[in-house]
Amino acid sequence: MKSSKNKQADIESKPSIGKDISRLGLNPYWNEVCEKHNSKLWLPIQTALSNLVDNSTISTFSKTIENSWFSTKLLFPNTNEIFRRYLAATSIDSWLLNLQKSKSIRIYPSKEQSVRLNKWIHASRFVFNKTIEYLHSCINFNPSWMEVKKDLLKQLPSWCNEVPFQIKGMAVRQAHKAFWAAKGKPSFKSRKAPMQSCYIPKSAIKETGIYPRVSGKGLFYSESLPEIALDSRLVKLYNQWFLCVPHAIKQQPVADNQGRIVSLDPGVCTFQTFYSENSAGHIGHSDFGKIQRLCFYLDDLISRASKVSCKKKRAMRKAQARIRKRIKNLVKELHNKTACFLVKNFDVILLPTFETQQMANKNDRHLRSKTVRSMLTWSHYQFKMHLKNKALELGKTVIDVCEAYTSKTVSWTGEIKKLGGSRLIKSGNIVMDRDINGARGIFIRSLIDSPQLIRDLGYLKRLGVPRL
Repeated sequence: MKSSKNKQADIESKPSIGKDISRLGLNPYWNEVCEKHNSKLWLPIQTALSNLVDNSTISTFSKTIENSWFSTKLLFPNTNEIFRRYLAATSIDSWLLNLQKSKSIRIYPSKEQSVRLNKWIHASRFVFNKTIEYLHSCINFNPSWMEVKKDLLKQLPSWCNEVPFQIKGMAVRQAHKAFWAAKGKPSFKSRKAPMQSCYIPKSAIKETGIYPRVSGKGLFYSESLPEIALDSRLVKLYNQWFLCVPHAIKQQPVADNQGRIVSLDPGVCTFQTFYSENSAGHIGHSDFGKIQRLCFYLDDLISRASKVSCKKKRAMRKAQARIRKRIKNLVKELHNKTACFLVKNFDVILLPTFETQQMANKNDRHLRSKTVRSMLTWSHYQFKMHLKNKALELGKTVIDVCEAYTSKTVSWTGEIKKLGGSRLIKSGNIVMDRDINGARGIFIRSLIDSPQLIRDLGYLKRLGVPRL
């Protein structure tokens, strides 16, 4: 039987196996090819001596993206523009797709209309839960949703008669679908959930309102409706009303030569750190304090609410909902504006697989509870999905890459260092920000792990790196 040392020696003696392991992130990535890439890429260093090359000098530019609450710090070489014009991608018309996009429109119903809309949502939830109960009672036979609807809608109480038939019918269908998707163990809908919704057919959406003959005319929309609206959902979120209207859009032309590549390094103290061949920077740098203060105030409200009377407890719960809404709005603004910044300025986005749920698992995590809360509040997975949808809409490319060993590896020498809690990484006379080094390492590692993909984009040819 071979020892672990002999097994490691066998792996190192076989370059093909070592290459596969490197792609899985089980060993360091630095090799001779990385040195060639490093010589062509600029260094956004924090401290430099006079014996360094000219392209290592940097200029900094701090601002906010579109007057946002979070800060942005940009770094770029003095010898280059922030975004080179000749790298702009040229578009072709051969990859156009017909896509669907949901538009969330804020609506402002009157008091009478709010009563009717609330009744629709309550009826939809009531029918959904009754359908789940009905399906649980069906033993040795599986009725279709049409059969359930035909039988169940006759048994509803009289207050449901005022609710449009299609809202109740689609609630049955959604419950039937959820029942079998959950393998017979679905969850009931709760009236205490912060978000409530119901189905609205496209035929019911008019400029004068939703089911204007039933709910009344004069419903105010915050923005215009899409030209061709599809079946929608009426949403009540934290006491605010929205109409989520899916509509068809055309994908923008996909770039033929997607030249502008950027790598991202998600984190906790800094939401996103990015690096490209002519710029780098931080988005949301040390800005979690604003959200953290709201979280502390929310914790205090939850603690005090358990010691007061029912009347005060209800007021405190409403205050808790307002704080949660504020936190979600701040995070959503960060996601939207960061994604918009990336897809406007870059064509290919290298995004690591940041497994927050695995890192937050209590069984084998090495993070403090405060760090875990900060990481989960940033909602990195939601940002990933939003960025991919935005990139698909605008004809950009998002690639999932591996970030193993990119933080502890010095991205200009290949040394592996134990950083601990240090915010800087040093090698020789060069000092670089830890997150910038990680983003640069992800950039270089992606060129190694996906050489054919990057070569197809024409990036290696432009850098002058020889083909392997």
